[in-house]
Amino acid sequence: MTRLPHPACAWTVNLLVPGAGLVLLGRVALGAGLAIAWACAAAYLALSLIWPESMPGGSLWVRATPAGVLYLAWQAILWNALRTARKVLADPARDEQFKAAVTAYLQQRYDDAEAACKGLFARDPDDVEATLLLASIARERGSAAEAERYLRRARYLDDDGRWDFEIGRELERLAQPAQSATK
Repeated sequence: MTRLPHPACAWTVNLLVPGAGLVLLGRVALGAGLAIAWACAAAYLALSLIWPESMPGGSLWVRATPAGVLYLAWQAILWNALRTARKVLADPARDEQFKAAVTAYLQQRYDDAEAACKGLFARDPDDVEATLLLASIARERGSAAEAERYLRRARYLDDDGRWDFEIGRELERLAQPAQSATK
């Protein structure tokens, strides 16, 4: 089971270094993008304080608004990410549904496994484990293009690289029939 940072730790880090709280949650791209946007707004504000006559925008309040709005939006996004992650991790029904999907896959009941994975997507559309299982199901059914599409999506969703080994293994399994056909 994945461990989340304590909310107080995520908030403190996020207050000191905007975006770091999202990075702790594994949302590296979102954290970096918002950090860059906030840094640009903060730099504009700092420059307008140093050289007020050279910066457009009117009064100090008008110039400070973008940085303030981005900072508040940042905190709201972190709060939502923490709430969503805690809800997903604390859901025992999700674990049971995933176990049922894996059991159906191992028993070669691919329709049942696929239906269970689609149910998991209703709870969390960014579920990497369900995406990988759907790639395995597509590979077993002989649909290499669909399996590759699921694997690309899993790689996109896997911000922290936890599933690189499994994604690489599935890609190798997809390439094996093509290699044996060419020999």
